[in-house]
Amino acid sequence: MLILEGVLLAIGGGIAALAGLTGLARIRRLRRGGLTAWATVVPAPRGGDEPEREWAARMSLRFALADGQVIERPGGRRTAGRPALDFGQKVLVWYDPANPGDVLTYGREGWRSDWVFLAAGLALIVAGAVIASLHG
Repeated sequence: MLILEGVLLAIGGGIAALAGLTGLARIRRLRRGGLTAWATVVPAPRGGDEPEREWAARMSLRFALADGQVIERPGGRRTAGRPALDFGQKVLVWYDPANPGDVLTYGREGWRSDWVFLAAGLALIVAGAVIASLHG
């Protein structure tokens, strides 16, 4: 039974490690091959019955593509963990010219969480392998 638990733990770790690697690869791809633009932080469009407080925490990024087309992309929520972006503030973004909706905001890449996923996934793989091998 412990062998099965070890294998399942390792599989879960593999999924977490894969998520971390995928996030890190996306950041690297956009920073190396993406185009840059200056985006303006604007309020997100308000949902139908969304409370004022929820709506005020959401923001969008509006920027012009290389061909001059202006797009607006959801920029997430204001969080306590990092300095808030103010409406009207300019931020540097990288975007994929083939998919302009794939945007990376300077200083808010999320690489820490990707590394945490990778490290936790690798730790779970090792723990699962140890459990499975000791009881096999």
